[in-house]
Parts: sequence; C-alpha cells; structure tokens
Amino acid sequence: MRFVLRGIWLVLAIFFFVLGLVGLALPVIPQVPFFLLSIYFTSKFSPRFHNWISNNRLYKKYLLPLKNAIKSEKEVVKDKSKQVWYKVLMAKLGFIR
Repeated sequence: MRFVLRGIWLVLAIFFFVLGLVGLALPVIPQVPFFLLSIYFTSKFSPRFHNWISNNRLYKKYLLPLKNAIKSEKEVVKDKSKQVWYKVLMAKLGFIR
C-alpha cells in the first residue's frame, strides 16, 4: 500500500509540474499554483526532497512564518469550537435562553 501511495504522489507531482510548464507557455493558465502543488506532492513522495526543501535557505524564511500562521489558525479554530460547544451545552441545560 505504501508503494502505491508513493506512486500516486509521484504521478501527481509530474502531472502538476507539466501543467506548470504549460502555464509558462500559455498566459491563460496560471503556473505558480501548479508548481506549488508539484513541490508539495514531490515532498510527499520523497522524504529526502522534503528535508532539502525544508532546510533550503531560500524556502526556510518563507516556510517558518507560514507554519506559524497555520499553527495559530488551528489554535483559533480549536478555541472557537470549544466556545460553540460550551454555548450548546449551556443552551441544552437551560442556562441560556
């Protein structure tokens, strides 16, 4: 199963890379999202590539703030879901009308 998943990641990486190249040739198709997806799927396919891209000097300065933003966004969602469940519980118990 692991080899099947790795094969799927590789096929998707190649597919999106080719779409990115097509986007370079045709001004109608955006290329940046396709190249970003290609990098994502390649890092899922190869742990060595993932380590290289994570420790690369160019990407590191953009990757760290992005990871922090995602982490803080997850905490906000977690806190808001706790608040919603608290209000639902209080409404069920009859404290809030």
